[in-house]
Amino acid sequence: MVTLEKFKDNLAFDIYGMTKSEAIKKGICIQCKEPAIPKCYSNAGLREYRISGLCEKCFNEITL
Repeated sequence: MVTLEKFKDNLAFDIYGMTKSEAIKKGICIQCKEPAIPKCYSNAGLREYRISGLCEKCFNEITL
């Protein structure tokens, strides 16, 4: 049986070539592969990075 976490890791790997945990461990955005913290401009952006592995700039490009 595949757990939700394993499903999310597999999906992220298929889309981005790495898991969210790998991106956060490296300190990079899962999408643009650049250092993430300098691209997080607000507390909400930092929280989102911890949730999705996306820097605020990439998250905004996807959702806005």
